[in-house]
Amino acid sequence: MAAPAAAQPRASDVSRFRACTAVAQADPARGVAAANAWRVEGGGSAARHCLALAQFLNGDHEAALASFEAAATLAASGQDGEAPARALWTAGANAALMAARPEAALRFAEAALALAPPAGEAAALELLRAEALVDLDRSREGLAAIEAALAHDMAVPNGWLLKATLARRLGDFEMAESAILEAARRTPVETPEAGDVQLEAGMIALAQGKRDLARAAWTSAASGDEEWASTKAAREALARLAAEK
Repeated sequence: MAAPAAAQPRASDVSRFRACTAVAQADPARGVAAANAWRVEGGGSAARHCLALAQFLNGDHEAALASFEAAATLAASGQDGEAPARALWTAGANAALMAARPEAALRFAEAALALAPPAGEAAALELLRAEALVDLDRSREGLAAIEAALAHDMAVPNGWLLKATLARRLGDFEMAESAILEAARRTPVETPEAGDVQLEAGMIALAQGKRDLARAAWTSAASGDEEWASTKAAREALARLAAEK
């Protein structure tokens, strides 16, 4: 499993942090030992952050989430300021989702939101909340979190696509169609994201029994780059549709 994205440490810690994370990526067990040694030396939140990444890569997700929390708490209470603390809570939230711990992801994302992030950051955090809430079978609350994300930033990446997907799953096809049209309007053509939008447009159409519209959307998505996941998924969807005749 890949490690969650790292938050940027203080300038004075950058070199040590890079060295620590390089060890963690090459040999997670050694990375845990190196990060613990740095932590004992007084490495502060950066050392705990490296420890969290090393523990995550080593498969010890519970310890990693505890270390992310310790790093974020220390950053918020010391001289690092709110921005590094928000970044650490966000990294922890992503790690929790990757480790299938949505309750921790929700708590971490909400801790980051409590530190007054700017609009774009708040929007991304609300999408993290939405993902965690859906994983917790709280889809209506997840949809509200997506709405909050879009209220912060109408252009938040994947916001409209996620709204369309969740609305479809909830059976609100009017909302789903409106959201996927907005996603298409905002997404550059001939990109992986455009393929994802067309793939979801087909899902929305099929859910309403509109097979011809689904086929058209998936045919568009299937024409994308061979390396795009949406291209493969669209071709599989077209094959299933043809088999159902």
